[in-house]
Amino acid sequence: MARNGRRRRARRDLRREILAGIARWYRKHGVYPTVRELQAELRVSSPSVVDYHLRRLEEAGIIRREGRRSRGIRLLQWPDGEPLPYGLRRIPLVGTIAAGHPLPAPTGNPLGWLLLPEAWLPPGEDLFALRVQGTSMLDALIGDGDLLIVKPVPQVENGEMAVVWLSDRQEVALKYVYRAGDRVLLKSAHPAFPPFEVPAAAVQIRGQVIQVVRRLDGRIAGAT
Repeated sequence: MARNGRRRRARRDLRREILAGIARWYRKHGVYPTVRELQAELRVSSPSVVDYHLRRLEEAGIIRREGRRSRGIRLLQWPDGEPLPYGLRRIPLVGTIAAGHPLPAPTGNPLGWLLLPEAWLPPGEDLFALRVQGTSMLDALIGDGDLLIVKPVPQVENGEMAVVWLSDRQEVALKYVYRAGDRVLLKSAHPAFPPFEVPAAAVQIRGQVIQVVRRLDGRIAGAT
């Protein structure tokens, strides 16, 4: 009986460690950990041990798991009892992007976080946000100070809006992209900003714009 009691206490302790590890990872990275990341973080013997306790935590209604997604763990309650906003996803705000003349590339360290409804966003955990500086995309209803939600992709279709890295200038810009052979035409959405061509080798697509969060009264709803 004593041995069984020790095993039960150890199991409960590990589950508390797992819950604390999930919350710690989420607060640090802005995404939920995978099973293997939890295993490494907590130095558990195998992923199957972590998975076993996650199943028990789900049965107890403490977490939720979304199908077979690698980052499908969802805390329904912080370990300290603070409730999580259900159905929201945190998106890192990583910097500023030019809608006008190109600017140096934003850093990868988040400047803050946005809380946006999951229903607005495509599946996946790799989205990021950029704040717009300039008015060259104003005719596309993107103004100075608006926020863009970007999905990292290496290519976009002709005519799509993208975050582009101009390697010859060491600058990043927001433009419509049109490829033609070994040249790329980059277009704004405002007549005051003429299009310009650059060598295709000098253009790298960093992401596709999938959502715009408009500025209202100088503030962004959902920003933290």
